[in-house]
Amino acid sequence: MKLFAHPASPNCVAVAATANWLGLRLEVKQVDLFGGEQSTPAFLALNPNGKAPVLRHGDFVLWETTAILQYFVDCSPRASFGWTARERADVARWLAWGLAHWNPSLQPFIFQRVFKPMKGLGEPDEALLADRAAELHRTASVLDQRLASSEHVCGEGVSAADFFLAAYPMYAREARLELAEFDCLRRWLERIHHLPQWREAQENLAAA
Repeated sequence: MKLFAHPASPNCVAVAATANWLGLRLEVKQVDLFGGEQSTPAFLALNPNGKAPVLRHGDFVLWETTAILQYFVDCSPRASFGWTARERADVARWLAWGLAHWNPSLQPFIFQRVFKPMKGLGEPDEALLADRAAELHRTASVLDQRLASSEHVCGEGVSAADFFLAAYPMYAREARLELAEFDCLRRWLERIHHLPQWREAQENLAAA
């Protein structure tokens, strides 16, 4: 399996960490997102959306982070995506929630306070972020409530949902996310970000 990725992309880290957790070996090709490689004809032939991550497994090319996560689990002998229909649906539910609610609530803060200055696009639009604060609080509350009764998002152990939902908050400090009141959420993030599979993913992507 070959993964086209960049270490600054939370979704790429989530994919690489999940592969590590499932014991899947990846060949990583770093895509120069800051240099515009994602817009070249060669990369657009892999993903017409011009985004990473992209997975190539033989003659099969797959894009979209949650699809790659589910494919990894189905390819793994551990088959840890879920043993029953309800368990599989629970993970799928949280992946969908992450796409629809959690990541969109975090993205403005990460872009405005991390990537906008990094790319020389000016100062963060703090007025915009003030308007988005309530939505971030709402989605963080949902996840915090879930984690109040479990150390993991789904079931009793780590799943692809943990890696996916913990990905954008890898920039929590730099983006100055207001998460202080969410004790369960903050403890969970610390656990996931200190897993060896997570740290190895960041190191491997940076070294590619």
